[in-house]
Amino acid sequence: MNCAECREQLAALSEDLLAGAERRECLAHLEMCAGCRAEYEAVASLQKRLAVRGRAAAGAGLVGGVMRRIRKETQPERETIMSKILKHRWGFGLSAAAGTAALAVAAFIALSPKAFGVDQIIEAYSKVRTLHVKSFKAGAAQPNEYWIQCDNQGKAEKARYDLLGTEDGDKLITWTPEKTEIWFRTKHGFRIMQTSRIAPMMQGFLDTCQPQLVLKKLEADQTNGLVDVQTREPEGSETNALIIATHKDHSRLEIYAVDRATELVTRLDRFRLEGTNRVWESRLEFSDYNVPLDEKLFHLQDQLPPDVSVADQLNQLIGVPQGNLTDGQAAEETARQFFQALVDQDYKKAGLIYNGEQEVSAKAEFGAFQVKRIISVGPAEAQTNWVPRGYRVPCQLEVVNGAGGKEYVANPGPYVRPGDDEAHPDRWNITGGVDLAPGIAVLPDNAKYADMTPEETARAFFTACSRKDWDEAGKFMPYLNQRTEDYLGGLTIVSVGKSFGPDEYPGGLAAKGYPGRFVPYEIQLAPQEINVRVDNTNAAKRYVLTGVYDRQLKLQEDLKWTGSPEVLTNNDAYARMSPKEVVQACFDAQAKFDWTEMRKFTSEADVTNTQGQVKMAEKAGLDLHNLMPVFEVGEAKWSPEQSAWFVTCRVLQTKKWNLAVRNDNAAHRWQVDGGI
Repeated sequence: MNCAECREQLAALSEDLLAGAERRECLAHLEMCAGCRAEYEAVASLQKRLAVRGRAAAGAGLVGGVMRRIRKETQPERETIMSKILKHRWGFGLSAAAGTAALAVAAFIALSPKAFGVDQIIEAYSKVRTLHVKSFKAGAAQPNEYWIQCDNQGKAEKARYDLLGTEDGDKLITWTPEKTEIWFRTKHGFRIMQTSRIAPMMQGFLDTCQPQLVLKKLEADQTNGLVDVQTREPEGSETNALIIATHKDHSRLEIYAVDRATELVTRLDRFRLEGTNRVWESRLEFSDYNVPLDEKLFHLQDQLPPDVSVADQLNQLIGVPQGNLTDGQAAEETARQFFQALVDQDYKKAGLIYNGEQEVSAKAEFGAFQVKRIISVGPAEAQTNWVPRGYRVPCQLEVVNGAGGKEYVANPGPYVRPGDDEAHPDRWNITGGVDLAPGIAVLPDNAKYADMTPEETARAFFTACSRKDWDEAGKFMPYLNQRTEDYLGGLTIVSVGKSFGPDEYPGGLAAKGYPGRFVPYEIQLAPQEINVRVDNTNAAKRYVLTGVYDRQLKLQEDLKWTGSPEVLTNNDAYARMSPKEVVQACFDAQAKFDWTEMRKFTSEADVTNTQGQVKMAEKAGLDLHNLMPVFEVGEAKWSPEQSAWFVTCRVLQTKKWNLAVRNDNAAHRWQVDGGI
């Protein structure tokens, strides 16, 4: 921490609002720096004087008259939220998470030229039509973002929100009363449906940011003795007034920042109170009030990569009707009809049962396996920890692998549930668990492998990968493919740690009830060669990244732009950059987690995906600064066939994660189930 960063934190430190690493870094800097130490002593001294002055000025009023006009108060003696503020207002310092350092040392004034009043806020909010919200949480690398559009009555009519690092990976969602789109970016899935559940969620989000509704709740809570509320005017060059609510029953503190120029809430910070300490938990930032929203923001389907599986639950009748069947019987019948559709090679019907997936997607997913006959279905097993009416249906099938022609018995356990939208509440569909790959075979020397611990299994698997002994590696990971072999071949083992169960997974990322264990590992991957495609056929006339290819120029990732790259303020400087310089600058920005700079070179989807991976890794307790790939950027070559430049890069990466292994199979051997 340097002097400038430290001095920005001094007010928060004086109020004991810093915690964790920020507090430790600030205190460590003060021990070494006499100048900052003197500055801190001055701030702390001033804060004590202001607290005394604030108590002495407790009789000065700001908004009592305003509230009486708003509420047309007929009982002036009744104590209200604002009359209590009138009596008990004092100065209140803020942490860096809740405002600038200047706010923490500002003195109160009894009156201002334009008194801070809730009536102005209410009037301003009555004119709000669009809103952009960023939601930050303690420990999260990046915020979730929301865009909401309202009708003339302030009712949410459409919304878009981007969620990073959820249990389903990264999700992008758009909503209107007529249609909802969900893009499961991590799982390469896309769902179209209709649901009314999102409407109250979005409306509740809007209500949370509207101070007239918040203050009504606070007034009721204060009447019941549950909350204390204070307000404070901005001082000097400050622009924000504050509403400060201390909730006694929930041991929490909320600070609303209101822009005095617009009378709109710009920020809400929430703290957890632990004795005399205030621990920051979350922040909502409100911006772009009434800024027109591009309609493209609410249409995801046009932005999908070609390999995304589309499930349409809106424009077709999906699933199997329940009729007079019990839930368990309906789950079994759904599984039976699905697998019979695969026997008949009726991929349209199979797709309708498989979450409404399109025929072409169902064929691509299951067409490589020829299901000859159904051996058994059920009995259904309730999975109430998943959804209240969810089931897993164990099945046995006779299958022929289309690639090798080998016949075997598959044991899939599809997860089945009734429709989760208004259109199909009584129709059952399959959402996952359809694994048609061969089961784990019992090896001639099976006992040797069955006796291995999870740690020994992980080390043996990575050792085989380092030697590129794919026959041996396949004994631990039967679904090895060429892409995985290219990725892991020639690796170097750094460390293999002690295994742990799903309940111990950092950040709670493991699925509840997972039957396996997790083995921490660190490996150094062999250098990989990639080719990055760049071109400048855009309105900004500057080079940007448009795709990642392997050494044979086979597309690995399409960096699809949803619109033309913007013309930057200093666009000429970027337009003069060569293809090699652009690729280097993009990777440099990624290494620094400078998402604003990274967006100048690559697509929003690429940035969002990277942010999600960073967020998930940090939630798992990993230090991403030491694990980000190192890119050695080579020369650019022109491809006449693709009319674009390709920049050859060498990728060096340390991989540190948790290998998922499980041994619930007929051979009782630990098998790699994820974490690669």
